[in-house]
Amino acid sequence: MTRFLTALVIGLSTFGLLAAAEAKGKREAAAKEQKEEGGEQQEQVLSYKPFPHNHIFNLKDINGKAPPADIWIRIDSTMRGSGFSGCKSWSGVFVVGANRLGPKAMPAVADAKCDPALQAVERDFWQVMLSGPFWDTQGSDLILKGAKGGVLRFSRSL
Repeated sequence: MTRFLTALVIGLSTFGLLAAAEAKGKREAAAKEQKEEGGEQQEQVLSYKPFPHNHIFNLKDINGKAPPADIWIRIDSTMRGSGFSGCKSWSGVFVVGANRLGPKAMPAVADAKCDPALQAVERDFWQVMLSGPFWDTQGSDLILKGAKGGVLRFSRSL
C-alpha cells in the first residue's frame, strides 16, 4: 500500500512539475511575441499629473459651446472648491484622485433666480461636476469629462 501511495505522490509531483514548466514556456513565448510586436509600437508610459490646486479656472466651453456667462471654479490644496456656475455661487469639498474629481457631498449653492438659458447651462455644468468627472490638463487648460457624458474645458485665469 505504501509503495502505491509513494508511486502516486511521485507521479502527481512529476505531472505538476511538467505542467508548470509548460505554462512557463507559454508565458515566455507570449512575452517574446509581445516584445517583437512592441518593437513596432512604443509602450505608453503612465505618469502622475498633480491636480492644479489654488488656481482659478474660467469655463472656455461646455460640450463644445461657449458659455453665455462667466463661469469659474477654484479648488484649493485643502480640497475646498468654490465657484460661480452661471447665476449662482457655490462652495463644497471635493475628493481629487489621480484622474478623477468628485464632490464629497452636495455643494452648497446660493439661491438666485436666473433666465432659462442660464439654467440650462448651469444644469449641464452640474451634470458633469456631480458625476465624478475624469480630469486632465493640457497646458494651462483643465478638462473635465463627465462619467455620463459632457465635457467642460476651463482655461487658467491670469
